[in-house]
Amino acid sequence: MTASAVDSKVWAMLLARAAIAGFQLWRTDPADGVPMFFVARWGMVRALSSIEEVERLLCVVGAPA
Repeated sequence: MTASAVDSKVWAMLLARAAIAGFQLWRTDPADGVPMFFVARWGMVRALSSIEEVERLLCVVGAPA
């Protein structure tokens, strides 16, 4: 699934899960080209290339589903 295919409800749920686990989550604008997702905590940022990678990471760090 690309960033443009992520609807607002799914994105809002991912933002909430990340925030509860203490992470910041944001994405690039799909109009800018290849969409990228970024997850940050404690000053460290990780770039992810798909929404599936974001969901996988949130599961690994114990973010509530």
